[in-house]
Amino acid sequence: MSAPESVCVFDLDHTLVNSPLDLRAVGREMEAFIRARGATVPERELRWSGAELLGLVRQDAAHLEDELMQIPRRHERAAMAEAILEPFAREALAAMKQLGYATAIWTNNDRVVADFVLGRFELGAHLDLVVTRDEMTALKPHPDGLRVVRERWPAADRIVMVGDSWVDGAAAQAGGIPFIRYRGHPEAYSALASSLEASVSARGEC
Repeated sequence: MSAPESVCVFDLDHTLVNSPLDLRAVGREMEAFIRARGATVPERELRWSGAELLGLVRQDAAHLEDELMQIPRRHERAAMAEAILEPFAREALAAMKQLGYATAIWTNNDRVVADFVLGRFELGAHLDLVVTRDEMTALKPHPDGLRVVRERWPAADRIVMVGDSWVDGAAAQAGGIPFIRYRGHPEAYSALASSLEASVSARGEC
C-alpha cells in the first residue's frame, strides 16, 4: 500500500475531547512559580502559554524544569478523568480516513494522558500517529511536533492542522501548514498575528 499523500493532524484537548483542564490557569500558576524563584518572564500583551514558559525555563533556569513540570502534570491528571468526547469527534476521524487522509494527534499533553483519553473513547483505531510532549524537543507553539509527523510521512504533499487554541495556530504557521480553527476565540487570533511577527523578527526565524 502506498504512503498517504495527505495528513490531517488534530489537537487533542478541547478539539477531539473536552475536559476541565484550564490552560490559562496552568500558565498563570507556572508563571507565578517562575517569578517566585527569581527567574525573568518578559512582559507582553499576549499571555504566555505553559509551553512557552517551559521554553524560557529551559533557556534561562534549567534547574527549575522538573519542579515546574509538576504543575501541568498535576492539572492534566486531574482533568483527564473528567474528559468527555467532543460531538462527532470519532465520526470526523473516521471520515478523514475514508477520504484517504492519514490521521495524527499532536498534543502538548504527555503520553500517559493521551493514551488514557484515546483509549477511553476508542479513538486509537482511527489514528495512525500520536505525538505527545514526550516525543517533542519543544512544545506548541513551536512546530517541532510537525517534525515527528513529517518523519512518519516524508512523502506527504499535504498536511493540515485542526485545533482550538492560538498555540495550535502558531505552531501550524511556524511549520508552514494550513490551520483550521475549531471553536476558538477570534480575539486570540487577532493578537496572534502581531505576536508571531514580533517573535519571528526577534529570533530571525522564517
